[in-house]
Amino acid sequence: MINNVLLKFTHLYYPKNICPWNEKEKYRQTVEYKRLQSTIDYFNSDENLIIRDHIKKVFVNDEILKDFEDFSRLDSNNDRCYTFFLNIFEEGELYSITLYISVLIPYYVIRKDWHSPEPFFSKSRVEELEKEKFDKRTSDELITDIEKIVEEKLLYKKFPSSLMNNLISDISFGDIHLGYFTMFNAFFNNNRTNENNN
Repeated sequence: MINNVLLKFTHLYYPKNICPWNEKEKYRQTVEYKRLQSTIDYFNSDENLIIRDHIKKVFVNDEILKDFEDFSRLDSNNDRCYTFFLNIFEEGELYSITLYISVLIPYYVIRKDWHSPEPFFSKSRVEELEKEKFDKRTSDELITDIEKIVEEKLLYKKFPSSLMNNLISDISFGDIHLGYFTMFNAFFNNNRTNENNN
C-alpha cells in the first residue's frame, strides 16, 4: 500500500514517459517539473537556511552528532533532500554516516559507508584519534541514536528500505534515464543506493 501512495507522490513531481535528455524543453514545460523545481527553490532559499540550522540544532547536545556537517546541494544538483554528513573512526576504520531528509515527503534515510583513511590519516594518527575518543558508541549505535532524534524531534519516518531500489519505469530526471529511476532517486537525490544502507 505504501508503495502505491509513494508512486502517486512521484507523479506529482515528475512527468511520465518524458526523458529530459531527448525532450528537454517538453520536460521543463510540464506542470510536474515546474512543481518540483519550485519546491526545490523554496527549500533552497536563504530564508529556509533556518530549517537546516534547526535540524543541526537537534543534535547539538550529543558530543559526536553535534559535528554533523550540512552537505545539502539543492541548488546545483537539484537534490530533493537535505544532506548531513559525519565522519567517525571505529576499530581503525573510517566511516561516514550520511543523513538524508527529504523535502518532498516526511521521510529520511541514513547511509553508512566505509572509506580508506589513507592518504588523509596515517595508521598511527587513526589509533591516536581513537584513543582520544571518550564516546565509545559504535557506528550502528550512533545510527540508532540519529534515528531516535530524527523521529522524535523532527517527526520524520524512516523510508522503507524495501522500497529504496524499486524502479519507477515511467520517470526520468537529471542524468537518470527512463527505466533506471528509483524511489530513493525520486525523494532524495540521484545517487545510487545499496540494500545495506540503514
